[in-house]
Amino acid sequence: MTTFSVIITTHNRPRWLTECLDSILAQWHPPDEVIVVDDGSRTSTHRALHPYLRSHWITHLRQQQQGWGAARLNGARLATGEVLVFLDDDCIAPSHWLSAYANAYAAHPDADGIAGSLAPAARQNLAGAKQYRGHIAYFETMNTQWNSRFGHAGQVWFSFGGNRSFRRAVWLGAQSDSTTWYADDTTIDMTLREQGRVIYYEPAAWVCHRYYLTLEHRLRAAYRYGLSPASITSLLHPETPARGLLTRWSALRQEFPDFSWRAHLWYITTQPLIWAARHTGKWVSSQGRKR
Repeated sequence: MTTFSVIITTHNRPRWLTECLDSILAQWHPPDEVIVVDDGSRTSTHRALHPYLRSHWITHLRQQQQGWGAARLNGARLATGEVLVFLDDDCIAPSHWLSAYANAYAAHPDADGIAGSLAPAARQNLAGAKQYRGHIAYFETMNTQWNSRFGHAGQVWFSFGGNRSFRRAVWLGAQSDSTTWYADDTTIDMTLREQGRVIYYEPAAWVCHRYYLTLEHRLRAAYRYGLSPASITSLLHPETPARGLLTRWSALRQEFPDFSWRAHLWYITTQPLIWAARHTGKWVSSQGRKR
């Protein structure tokens, strides 16, 4: 029987982390171990974790803040399961989640990895709704060679970093080291593609993802994307032609009519700050400065 190690990366989100862990404890198919990799959080995260550590199959690994790539790699090195399942702390897994992964590996014994899906949590703002739609577009665009669709199972090469799985030996073979702060998931996808690995997408293995993005979250994410390799940044965030405020307003209102005009105005007027944060990250990366 296939053994599963669930690896959860976290940073300063203790409430979200405990809700994520509660969902793992409620799985119909319990994991063989859970490893929480704490990427330099404050002590509040450790306090929130303490009650969960009484379970012999939940391990807390703390590191100095180095980013998602190093956190996932350190968790993978510690794991003992045949399959590594990566889950972000802002996700909540329905009770059938790990069963769906187990069923997919049983149905595809040739699979080097199984990719899961994302669904928006109930609370969502305009920035989150736009990101969710962007995630679907990225998925379908990057998997064009397989004609893969977001709602249908099939072979892929690009998968969602916050909810996916790989056979441990395969993943470590693609990720022997990590110096990428934010976009390690895509660099691994590219390496596995070059290696000719077989990755299947199983939409039944979905999780609820929190698509409610504050300005602080958007700025932090943009800056860290800027720190990532230029090839990855341009792939995930291609430069778009400059458009006037009225043109952007009209396009956004047409795409997301359920949100108020205030939400649209706030999103549009804060976009220059997001652009500046991303390009600041690019500049810092080019200077080789400490992150």
